Order: sequence, then structure tokens, then C-alpha cells
Amino acid sequence: MSHDGDRRPVVFVLGHYGVGGAEKQLANLILHRPNFARELEVDVITFLPTTSPEVEEQFTRTGAKTTLIDRSTTKFAPFFLRLYSVMKGLRPLVVCTVLEQSTGTWGRLAAWLTRVPAIYHSDRALGSSTTPIQRRMRPFLDKRTTGFLPNAFAIAKQLEASGVPARRIRVIHNGVDLRFFDADATRSQRADWGIRDEEVVLGYLGRFDAVKRIDVLLEAVLRLAPEGRPDWILLAGDGEEMPTIRGLVQRDPWLSDHCRFLGTIADTPGYLKGIDYLVLASEAEGFPNVVLEAMAMGKPVVATAVSDVPTMIGHTGLLAEPGDTDSLATAIERMQQLGREGRAALGELARNRVRDEYSIELAAERFWGALLGMDG
Repeated sequence: MSHDGDRRPVVFVLGHYGVGGAEKQLANLILHRPNFARELEVDVITFLPTTSPEVEEQFTRTGAKTTLIDRSTTKFAPFFLRLYSVMKGLRPLVVCTVLEQSTGTWGRLAAWLTRVPAIYHSDRALGSSTTPIQRRMRPFLDKRTTGFLPNAFAIAKQLEASGVPARRIRVIHNGVDLRFFDADATRSQRADWGIRDEEVVLGYLGRFDAVKRIDVLLEAVLRLAPEGRPDWILLAGDGEEMPTIRGLVQRDPWLSDHCRFLGTIADTPGYLKGIDYLVLASEAEGFPNVVLEAMAMGKPVVATAVSDVPTMIGHTGLLAEPGDTDSLATAIERMQQLGREGRAALGELARNRVRDEYSIELAAERFWGALLGMDG
């Protein structure tokens, strides 16, 4: 398929349609593209079959056309020849690869070989694992990349450390659709959990990964006097650290009685509506969407001061030092002492901050402005 004149598309190269922050954010950026980009045709090239029909449906609603070039069932040579052929046929105005690894490597190489006028790379994860050949290819491709659009300053610093000039990096923070994360229009899951309105709920939502330091979160709560602890700790998500965290909970009588594992959450707004505040104890982050989503739902956040988190939260939540159990315990204690009214006041400030600085409309305008060279 070819495109002529102004109909040349913007092409995104993405690993697959799966449950992930990068995938969902890209779908929202396409869906909410500003008026100056509204008439552009958008194509998405994926390298692996869909694992989330819901995410695929999100992309379908944007009007984007998808081409799957299945790397999992094809040897490299025919895979790359197919990618080259598709890219050449599309004749993109712009190519933007999303995330590192295969997409960032082979997507950019195919774009360069087919002489795409503008090539952008949007890495949205810290410390992505790559193969030896991908690491060797990166300096060559970085020099031929028009610009880099990470979503966090921590990732921008990582790019600079690898040799990318700062002038070619533009940090564009993620945005939240406030219509989706709307406390007034969302049903709380608290009744489903059998938790009374007057009980205080501390929530965690995310991967069960060692870097998230859920162990520090649990230990910090145990540092508090029993009467100063939340009534419930609701841990939502899954991951390889799940057996370890379950073991920590089972070994402590208080945690066993006050901690619940909810597994993967399908209704994120409903979960966030049901908690009183969110805690994120990570020792490293890029730009955690869950913090913005909690803020959008009017929930205050206790989080470690890593990456862009202090900028995100501002004065609408409480910060702790990463890996410091006492520091986190102090922050949780302060959040408990604020009481319902104090937490509600912080939550209102948090939602207003998202509206003013992190709405999906603002993020999309900045992102598309950068892609099309309209941001100055």
C-alpha cells in the first residue's frame, strides 16, 4: 500500500498489543491527537501477536491501521525483508519506534534504509535488556535518529550517558484521560471487598517485581504502632515476586489479617476509587502511570523520591527516600494522621495538578508537536 502527497502516514513500530503502560499510552496519544494532526493517517507495525484484545480494541478505536510482522514464527532474514517491504510501501512521513529492543533496533533500521524523512525513538523504560547485536547497532542508529521522545528525565539522562546529545532529546511526560479516571462517575469496589467506609485502605497497584520494593512497604507499615496502621493493605497486580511477598505476609500475624492480594485488576478506576491512598516504594522508576492515575482519581500518593516522581506529585502527596524503611514509615504515618478530610484535600489538589499539567490532551499536543516539528 502506498501513500501520496499529504496522505503519507505516521508509522509507529510497537512490540505488540499487550497490557502495558507504553501500549495504553500510545493508544491514547493517537486517539487524542490535536487538530493539527487529526487528518494524518496513522499506521502501527507490530512484531508479535496480540496478547490483549482490549488493548487491540483501543488501537482500533483510534482508526490506526495495523500490520503484524510476526517475529516469533519467522527467521530473522525473512522477517526483516518483510519489515523493509512494508515500510517502503507505506512511505511514511514519520516513523516513531516505541520501546527499546527489537522495535527500537529493527524499526529504526528499516526506516533509515527506506529513507523516511523523520525518525523518532520513544523509549519508556529504564534499563531495558537488549541483545549483543542490538547494543552494537544502537550507536549507529542513534546518529541517524531525528529525535528522542522519552517520557521521563531519568530516561533522558540514560540516553545522554549513552552519547545522545541533549539537544535531540525532548522529555514528554505521559498524560491521563480525566474522563476515564473520574471519581464522580466511577463505582468504588470497596463494597465488593467487604470493607466499611470508615476503614482506611492503603493500596498498591503494579508489578510484583523486586525493584518495586513491596517488602519495604510491608516492613514500613509494621514499624508503626498497630493503632496507627491502615485497616487494610490491598495489593493488586502480579509478577515473579508474588511468592516472596506472600511468604512475608504469611509469616506475620498482623499482615496475615490485614493484607489482601487482589491479583490483576481489570477495573483500575474502580480499584483506585476504593482505596484511601496509594503507596509506591520503588527504588527505581521511569514515569509510573499508576501515580498519575491515582492523582486523577483524587487519591493522595506516598512514593519514593525517584526519577520524575517528585515532579509529578509536587505538593499533593508525601515523599520518602528509596530503600529507607524508616523514611517510608514516617510518610505513611503522616498520611494516616491527616485523617479523611486531610487526605481528601490532598486528593483534590492532586486531581487539579493532573488537569493542569498531565492531561492526555496536553501530552498529545506536546507529543504530536514534537513528531511533526511544530514545537519550536
